[in-house]
Amino acid sequence: MIKISLSFLFIIFCVSCSSISVSTDYDPASDFSVYKTFAVYNDAVKGSELEKAPLIKARVIDAVEKTMTAKGFTLTDADKADILIYPFAGTKDKLNVTDWGYGYSGRYWGGYPYGRNIDVSTYTEASLVLDIVDNKNHELLWRGIGTKAVSQNKSPEERTKAVDEAVAKILGDYPPQQKLVE
Repeated sequence: MIKISLSFLFIIFCVSCSSISVSTDYDPASDFSVYKTFAVYNDAVKGSELEKAPLIKARVIDAVEKTMTAKGFTLTDADKADILIYPFAGTKDKLNVTDWGYGYSGRYWGGYPYGRNIDVSTYTEASLVLDIVDNKNHELLWRGIGTKAVSQNKSPEERTKAVDEAVAKILGDYPPQQKLVE
């Protein structure tokens, strides 16, 4: 039951109304201009929520291929690619606490007791990680992470659109704009 729930939560990750928060990191010593071809790792990644949601995994792989191709990279077989892209996903339950301050008491405010007004709620946050690895020396070159709160009840078309947008935003800064050293 837990596996089914986690899969469902990841499925709805990409269709949330809230915007995706993206962070990236990369090896500044790498010369990203030498990488022209890519492949997306399609085998199982241990611990990834994508393994429990094959439809979302297929959408993520397709979105990565479309985004990288649009950036001018050439899709090829994994054994021939300059870089491999590894998709990974996870979820985490979060707690949201909102302190609205003190309430008011007295006849003008409807007799509310004087005290704190605090709302507590839980939500699930999902993250999609895209690791770009040099295929020759198997070293991590670049990592992009997209995180957002999950939501529910979207059509397959809406899910596909949301995955496409999330992947495009995560890969938006790849390849990084490196400063020339003189």
